Order: sequence, then structure tokens, then C-alpha cells
Amino acid sequence: MTSWYYGSQGQQHGPISESELRRLLADGTLTQQTMVWRDGWADWKVVADVGEWQTSAAITPSVLPYEPSSYAVPTQCGLAIASMICGIVCLLTCYVHGIAAIPAVICGHMAIKKIRESDVPMAGRGMAIAGLVTGYLGLLLQIAMLVFLAAIFYRMVPSIPSPP
Repeated sequence: MTSWYYGSQGQQHGPISESELRRLLADGTLTQQTMVWRDGWADWKVVADVGEWQTSAAITPSVLPYEPSSYAVPTQCGLAIASMICGIVCLLTCYVHGIAAIPAVICGHMAIKKIRESDVPMAGRGMAIAGLVTGYLGLLLQIAMLVFLAAIFYRMVPSIPSPP
């Protein structure tokens, strides 16, 4: 009787019999990508590459079991999304950058704080930073536009004759 070994979760398991290995494959404990080895082999092989099992119905169950992911999908921070959208809008509104820039900056700072202090992992830090960058850029553009308009107005004022 041939003794089989398999690798799972970074550890070697075995020796087990071929029938036990087939049972583990059939019930979904092991997959076609599991590494196996037996006496006489030079290297480990993937189950799918084992020649004598390629046509075996016992290896491939008719319905694959559900294998939940070991990584939870982090929740998205809504404030980060709002910050990024407001930041983009503030750059697209040519003459009134400040209208959307202020909410972009406020939401961006609130989102980063919320993500940092959250007990569970939250996604959206990149969007919050993008919202902050575009928000601050929008505020700078608004200030530059106001300075430009003030300079034009200042040049016009001395050219107006003062009343006698």
C-alpha cells in the first residue's frame, strides 16, 4: 500500500492511504491545486497533474463546496467617496472652486480620522487623500482667482478720475 502526503496551510500532512486522500478530495477538504507526494516521486505534484487521477470521478465532486475567503472585504468609507467627488467637482467648476472645495477638505479629514480610528478595516484612504488634494488645490485656485480679480480691480481704480 502506497503512503501519500499532502500539503495544506503551509504544513505537510500524512502518511495517509490513497482511499483516504480520495475521500478528502471528494468532500472538498483538498482541491485539485493541493500539492501531494508519495514514495518514489522526486518532487511534489499538484493533484490535477497526477496521471492516474485525471479521469477519476472520485476526485472531482459534482458540486464544489463553498470555500469562504479567509479575507473579509473591508467596508467602504462613504465620507472618502464624498470627499473625492467634491474634490473632482471643485476642479471642474471653473469660477467657483471654493463651493465644493470646502466640503472636499472637511469630508477628507473626517474620512481619514474615521478610517484610522475604526475597529474593523475600512477602505477608502486613497479616495480621502485624493479628495483632500483636489480640495486644497481648488481652494488655492479660488484664492489665486480672487487675488487676480483684486489686482485687476486695483489697476482700474486709479484710472477713474476723482470728482472735483
